[in-house]
Amino acid sequence: MADAGAGAARWVSHLVRIGPGSGDTPGGVGHTLRPGLVHLRDPVPRREPAGSPLLFARAWAGRAGGHRGLRHREGRAVKSLKARLILAFSLITVIPLALAMVILTARIQSMVRSQAQERLASALEGIGAQTTEDGRRIAAKAGILSRDPQLKRLYLLRPSGSRDLSEYLAERQVLLGLDLLSVADSSGRVVAAGQTPHGNGEALVTQMGGAFNSPSIAFAEGLGALAMVVRSPISYQGATAGALEGGLLFDAAALERLGKTSGVEWVLRDSAGRIAATTLPDLPPGAVLRATGTGRTEIAGHAYLSRSVPLAVGLAPYATITGLASTTAADRTVASLQLAAALLGLLGLGIAIPLAILWSSQISRPVEQLAAFSDRLAQGEWEEPLTLHSVRELQTLVAALDRMRKDLQTYRDKLVTSERQAAWSQMARKVAHEVKNPLTPIAISVADLKRSYDQKRPDFPEILDQAVRTVAAEVETLRRLLQEFSDFARLPKPELAPCAVSSLMQELETLYGRDVASGRLVLSRPAQDITVPCDQGQMRQALINLIKNGLEALNGDGRVVVSAGVDGGALEIAVSDTGPGLNAEQKANLFVPGFTTKSQGSGLGLTIVERIVNDHQGTIAVDAGRESGTTFRIRLPLSRRVGA
Repeated sequence: MADAGAGAARWVSHLVRIGPGSGDTPGGVGHTLRPGLVHLRDPVPRREPAGSPLLFARAWAGRAGGHRGLRHREGRAVKSLKARLILAFSLITVIPLALAMVILTARIQSMVRSQAQERLASALEGIGAQTTEDGRRIAAKAGILSRDPQLKRLYLLRPSGSRDLSEYLAERQVLLGLDLLSVADSSGRVVAAGQTPHGNGEALVTQMGGAFNSPSIAFAEGLGALAMVVRSPISYQGATAGALEGGLLFDAAALERLGKTSGVEWVLRDSAGRIAATTLPDLPPGAVLRATGTGRTEIAGHAYLSRSVPLAVGLAPYATITGLASTTAADRTVASLQLAAALLGLLGLGIAIPLAILWSSQISRPVEQLAAFSDRLAQGEWEEPLTLHSVRELQTLVAALDRMRKDLQTYRDKLVTSERQAAWSQMARKVAHEVKNPLTPIAISVADLKRSYDQKRPDFPEILDQAVRTVAAEVETLRRLLQEFSDFARLPKPELAPCAVSSLMQELETLYGRDVASGRLVLSRPAQDITVPCDQGQMRQALINLIKNGLEALNGDGRVVVSAGVDGGALEIAVSDTGPGLNAEQKANLFVPGFTTKSQGSGLGLTIVERIVNDHQGTIAVDAGRESGTTFRIRLPLSRRVGA
């Protein structure tokens, strides 16, 4: 409260120091001195009682904040507290959900990737172990069978092959659980073969070379599949008479059996990179897979985590097996979660925004009322208090502002009283001075009459006639003086009505016909007639006062020019003369009641003009040079409610 009261005291003390000719007046009748210009601002709409000659002592209300308040209200649309609260509620609703969704998605994807990698690693490790074990078992079975005396007898009796040897191999193939079983001579030509899954055993198996009893992966051309084959020698009398080849196929059926236990899809490629077998029925023939390593792969619209390893069996280059762990279900789950999060976000926004509007209204409405109250204080509207029911902090601020409002009212009333008293004193001195001037010649004339009468002078009739003329002239001066004071004190409120500028100019031409004819007064009418809401009688009186001052200021062949036009949505009437101009002191005191640059006059003419213009919510400015010429510019609003 102390701060608010001190601020109010500083403001009012500033108002008290403002006098005519001050640099800037916060509203009211003041003068903004720029080089050659005097601006008059609108006073607070506060009228003195009729008959008071002190209307020029109105209390000024601070309007300097009015323009700032307007800019504040314009910027408030963007920086609205309500908009910020709604945005904050929306962000509070959306951001945590979005962060949770991002984190959850990353965790799910990381978990799925980790589990898929573990499955792939485990499955590939199982494939490797299974391949090694199968190679060992095939080698053991082939070694035992190659030493079988019956096999040697059947082969050695008929080296080119026989039906009995083929039947023997077919029987042993079934008993040993092999997919391939054949006998080749020492040149590598197959002479007999057992049964195969796809035929009668007559297809040839490609010779891979390598050491005996060592597994190798060969491409069974007749079967179109890879096979793991072990060659065991058939010995006779210390020499190798032939070779027994036994093996297992790596076809789609074998991969299916592996996939059932691991939950992984398989793709087998030969050493040249061609796809030899796969468990994926929709795998494109030209599909490109990683040669080695782990990565994401999309096949036929399904996402997989893939890992490829070589089957290091036999001699290089090796065949490659690729495991594919599907992540489609996880991706669909993530997509479903994202959709659910989006729907939850929209639902949250649908709930948060109405709540934000409701709560922000409860907060922003008192703030807006407080801002409007501050604007009213800045504009000098101190009569109406503010009643606000809100949070305690705002109520404390409102109470401080209201105390400041009351202090401002008190200071303003004191200011009005002190200025009214000062104005009465000034006006009394002015009236006494103006009345004293004509009383002096009246007293002298009466004294001359008395002396001439007592002396029985013969020229008494002439002296009486001169005294009567002198007294009559001075009485007329007193009458005009009192009439001016009366007009100033009793100037009525303007009665607005549509007024044509041409009609106003015509009245002036009628009043000043002789001056217009002589060229001392020029009335410049606009090309198109202009209509403005005003009190035509009062406006005519204001222009008459300005024209009268201009004509009285002329020297020799000078002239006064009255012109009118529209500028920026306002009617501007300019009254210019070619007189001696005004100095800085004269411009500063031009509209002060009682101030005049003439030897005679009350000094109220321009004060009356100023009051008429202000009552019309207009402005008057003076452009005066130091050497010659003075221009008064009256601006009146074109759009104003008639009768207001």
